[in-house]
Amino acid sequence: MELYQGQRHIFVNQMNTNSSIFYIMSNKSLSIFVIIILFGSLILLSCKEPIVQIEKPKPSTVIKLDSFGVHPRLIMSNQDISQMRENINSGNEPWNSTWIEFKKTVDLYLSPSWKTDVYTGSDVSAFYNNTIRDASAARDLALAYQITKDKKYAEMSVLIIETWLAPEILPASYFDPEIAYPNMGMMVARSTFPFLYAYDLLMADKLVSEKTQKRFAEWMRICEMRIKEGAKRWEDSNYFDNQFYQNHLVADAMGLLGIGIVLNDSKLAQYAFNSVENQRDAIDLIEGMILMKGQQPYYREPKEMPTQTGEIMDRYRHYAIGGHWKDYVTYPNRGLQYCGLSSILLMICAEMARNNGVDLYNWTAKTGENLKLPLDFYADFYITKDASINGGFYAGEDSWINGNDQTTYSLWEVGHCRYPGEKKFAEVLNANKRGSQGMHLLGPVTLTHGRKVE
Repeated sequence: MELYQGQRHIFVNQMNTNSSIFYIMSNKSLSIFVIIILFGSLILLSCKEPIVQIEKPKPSTVIKLDSFGVHPRLIMSNQDISQMRENINSGNEPWNSTWIEFKKTVDLYLSPSWKTDVYTGSDVSAFYNNTIRDASAARDLALAYQITKDKKYAEMSVLIIETWLAPEILPASYFDPEIAYPNMGMMVARSTFPFLYAYDLLMADKLVSEKTQKRFAEWMRICEMRIKEGAKRWEDSNYFDNQFYQNHLVADAMGLLGIGIVLNDSKLAQYAFNSVENQRDAIDLIEGMILMKGQQPYYREPKEMPTQTGEIMDRYRHYAIGGHWKDYVTYPNRGLQYCGLSSILLMICAEMARNNGVDLYNWTAKTGENLKLPLDFYADFYITKDASINGGFYAGEDSWINGNDQTTYSLWEVGHCRYPGEKKFAEVLNANKRGSQGMHLLGPVTLTHGRKVE
């Protein structure tokens, strides 16, 4: 209507110099014109097209990471390691039983029957499976060394890393784009992260040779290229049907931030953390992944169910949705799984920032998002063991909160550590068997982050 009024104003102004225009545009004609415009507008509004996200210019000021100190500086600090040892040596629960079971697992890696399984092929899915297996073993061995100072654990951890560095053409040098095209960045970032964790713990005691350091840096630069290439695929593909904020993107930021910190590359770390050059840095992702009450969810959710403060954008994985990439259809009833995954990845970014001068746990975006909100919202599910609560959106997903091997209750070990005054976070731990499950990528968080629960 505003456009029409502006046109009419022009016509009236021209009337004194060209009266014929006024007579052509008679009142009857104008009425018909208005009806046509209004009718057309109603048709357009009724069309359920995706909501197009308009990228807002990023502010010129960014949150700066401090210059990196000595190792360890990725997930654990020297103070954290001392606290972990103190808890285990106390003989108190849950640390005593958790350590006993963890040591049993780690000792298996010392057995001659356990072998690394290096993958240098072009299938990124196979790379993910082999890498995360061996990287997790290297991480756990490095942690066992820091707990016991027994060098047999460190030596095996280094051996695993060096075995992956041995091929002349390093793993991840090439992946077939016809295989899991949207997944490459995410899979490389997540699967290699435990290697970064292990390497950082080993470097704390200077247990990695200069030759291996150089080769490891070379490999991580290859992984950096794959992650950036994967992120660009999402951007160039309009985020695969408008999935503007999604766990893949958080994994990319996490992976690049980890590489930057471990390799002492402040430029890369800043790019991943908060940069005007990166539209999906860690700060952007906290703001975009965490929903506020009434905020628009992913436009292809088939049922209109209101969003609540603290939910994660990945909640649409509750539904089977196809069309993002070729004939792939998402598995249904996985909203809690993927919301948990994204929360883990965001908190890993916060753990890295914490060790390098920035407290994201007490940071809130101008629009209200902060890391405590999803911990608060999803805690109820892991306390009650009922997926139908809090509005019923996740009804039918009980397996993800009742003993599934990918249940993410261990996330609240980190949550309770960083927000010790939140009683609900302690309730999650009391409602589950502490120490019975590690956390994706970080491993035995009951040992590394666990604190006394009153």
